Amino acid sequence: RIQTAARATGVMQAAYEQALRYAGERKVFGAPIADLQITRIKLARMLATITASRQFSYAVAKMMDEGKGQMEASLVKLFACRAAEWVTREAMQIHGGMGYAEETAVSRYFVDARVLSIFEGTEEVLATRVVARELLEKGALEI
Repeated sequence: RIQTAARATGVMQAAYEQALRYAGERKVFGAPIADLQITRIKLARMLATITASRQFSYAVAKMMDEGKGQMEASLVKLFACRAAEWVTREAMQIHGGMGYAEETAVSRYFVDARVLSIFEGTEEVLATRVVARELLEKGALEI
C-alpha cells in the first residue's frame, strides 16, 4: 500500500508540473492564466496536498522499516489516492477543455489516479480495516 501511495504522489507531482507549465504558457486576454489569483490558489493548494502526501508517505515508510505502521499504510494509501484524484482534477480544470482531451498527459493522470484508488484495496475496504484495527486495539471489538 505504501507503494501505491508513492505512485499516487508521483502522479500528483506530474499533473502539478503540467498544470504549472500550462498556466505559464496559456494566455487569456493577453496575460498568462498564471497571473490569475484563482489559478495561483489552485496551484498552491495542489502543491500543499502533494507535499503532505509525500511527507506522510515518508513517515509511514520509516515506520514500516521499524516493523510498525500497518494501519498507517492503509491510511496513507487512502489519503494519497484520494488526494491524487483531486490534484489531477484540478490540473484538468487549469487546462480547461484541453485537459479533458484523451491525448493530453493530464487526462491520463486523472485516469491513473482513479485506478489507484481501486487498486490494492478500495477506499471502503481500507477504511473498514483501519476502523476495525482501531477498535481491536482499544478493546472495543472482539474477534
